[in-house]
Amino acid sequence: MAAPGISQPAHRRAGGGLAGAASSRYVWAVHGSKATWPLVFVLAGCGAGGGGAPASPTPPPTGATPTAPAPQEATPADLPAPTPMVATPAPLPGPADAGSCPERDDPAFGILIAPHKPAAGQRLHILAATLDGEAPIAMRIDPGPKVREVEGPVPADLSVTPGVPSSAIATLTPEAGEFTVVVGRGGVGHACLKVKVRAMAGREAPPPAPNNQAWPSVRAWDAGEEALYSAWLRKLFHAELGADLATTSLDQITADGERNLLRGSLGWQEDDKPPTGLTMRPDCADTPYFLRAYYAWKRGLPFAFRACSRGAPGKPPRCGEVVDNTRAQDGSSAQPGQLGAVQQFMRRTLAWGVHTGNGRVALTDERSDLYPVRLDRRALRPGTVYADPYGHILVLVELFEGTGGRPGVLYAIDGQPDASITRKRFWEGNFLWNQDPGLGGSGFKNFRPVVVREGVAAQMTDAEIERAPGYGDGSTEQASLSAPAFYDAMENLITPGQRDPVIAQEEAIAALFEQARVRVTSVANGEEFFRKNPGATVPMPDGFKVFETTGAWESYSTPARDLRLLIAIDVVTGFSEKVKRQPAVFGVPAGDAAALAAVTAKLAASRDAQVAEDRFKFEYTRSDGSKWRLSLADLIKRAGRLEAAYNPNDCPEHRWGAEAGSDEARTCKRHAPADQQDKMQRYKSWFHDRKRPARGT
Repeated sequence: MAAPGISQPAHRRAGGGLAGAASSRYVWAVHGSKATWPLVFVLAGCGAGGGGAPASPTPPPTGATPTAPAPQEATPADLPAPTPMVATPAPLPGPADAGSCPERDDPAFGILIAPHKPAAGQRLHILAATLDGEAPIAMRIDPGPKVREVEGPVPADLSVTPGVPSSAIATLTPEAGEFTVVVGRGGVGHACLKVKVRAMAGREAPPPAPNNQAWPSVRAWDAGEEALYSAWLRKLFHAELGADLATTSLDQITADGERNLLRGSLGWQEDDKPPTGLTMRPDCADTPYFLRAYYAWKRGLPFAFRACSRGAPGKPPRCGEVVDNTRAQDGSSAQPGQLGAVQQFMRRTLAWGVHTGNGRVALTDERSDLYPVRLDRRALRPGTVYADPYGHILVLVELFEGTGGRPGVLYAIDGQPDASITRKRFWEGNFLWNQDPGLGGSGFKNFRPVVVREGVAAQMTDAEIERAPGYGDGSTEQASLSAPAFYDAMENLITPGQRDPVIAQEEAIAALFEQARVRVTSVANGEEFFRKNPGATVPMPDGFKVFETTGAWESYSTPARDLRLLIAIDVVTGFSEKVKRQPAVFGVPAGDAAALAAVTAKLAASRDAQVAEDRFKFEYTRSDGSKWRLSLADLIKRAGRLEAAYNPNDCPEHRWGAEAGSDEARTCKRHAPADQQDKMQRYKSWFHDRKRPARGT
């Protein structure tokens, strides 16, 4: 049975050709009402906020796959029901829709193969993608060096994913010989790639690294390559709607050949388990850079970054000169040749060279690695970076469009201090917003394309990006948006049209539940530290540094996570304010005060009932090892006590807001030192006002 919001795959069969007798299989992958708009955020969580392995938000089951309630259940009888979105996928493209090879390839369409040197009997991946429209693209594999040399395409398993990017992935085990990949749309060919398949795989080894440079730049970024990067990233972090996705490190997921289309593509065993393969353990702000650098290395593309400051009170970060992939590395790694140089580049040059300040450079500052983009479907694609004003870094990965009356879900991934990477949804509790220019230039941004001019790497300027074919998505419009305007704009982009307010509120409740579940892991990690270090005290930083530090405080305290949890509570308890701001979006007639009052009353009643339900209850472990169960209703009532519950030196009962003297708090055996308690009381206003302090505070 398909997951909610996912259509069942459709299949088209075609046979004959180079790879044997098996038939082709065309899989139509659709996430909702139009086609898949997979956006994967790489959400790199920075600053003290607790480690662990959080999972993607999963609306708890109610006994069956969620469906839109009847209009009379979702809205008052006198209100029109919001128009549900119905999945109507476009017709499945067939081999003929790929057309014929054009005289000149369209640069908006990209094609890659992995491994780079195919051999008979080895599995081969072919990826094609474009950012030029969301309609599905067709791929055909013609045997021989000439198009349609013999009748019938080469059989392959082919999955088609429309959206941004629109992509097709073919997987086959070819025989020795040649074939031509044809990619097009509506019978018009846009790009072709001729492929030679060796009779036998050779033994490959990393080439030498002249001057200890990480890798040479042999290709150039263009719109087609950007589309391939987005499609590769989407595949790397794809999971069905509501499924958990968490990995202990980036190199664990790049080692997964079912996810990583580029796994072992160079033939050097470069993605095998370390120390043979590459070790990649990025945290926080490193994550989007590691992903971009990894892809650029595999494709022979230029990559560059700048060393930036972290900013100062009232001033955004500023950046220095460009550091690129051809720079001589200081030192070397144990792996031979280029692989060792790449390892050194990742682990030292890049990991030590970037931090959260790189993401918060002012929106108008062109001496930056990232440029701000429009808030539209094309600009916000897999690989787009989100920099929040307080140092959280996210990368978009996948968008599931709304269907059956349920809102769409936009996913992101984030890196943690312990190097784990997890998937989260876009909403106020995960994506903080404050466009105070003194905090830096926060918002959605894309990597500046890197070009090589006379052997020197340079990042494109805003004007060059605007003129470049297939780009032109830069904009500083985000700078003018208030928090409500920003979130409203994003929700309208994720779920266009009318939305059922009760169902939308339930999604917010599910997201709050996920925040609570993730915090259970974070608090438990702190308890594990004290079990291994009895009698220890974790030093507490001063001022704003409680959010930005290193060591045990960064790993086991939860100030950033708790601030997001408190914001999430506000979103749920104040959901009716969202409806009041844009009543038409939620099916309320404009100017009808009585209808609006009826909807808000229904929302309050529905919320109060749902937050007390068993499906929204969770357990934490108390000091004596016993379990204590809380509902979201309990959590909401404790919001005030959660404003000073982030210190790992306190017992878990205190960290979950247990009332002093209660049966729940009876098992508490540890409290933070008096001086730390005094600090938390002084800092409590930050959490009460839901506003993280500026640096230097």
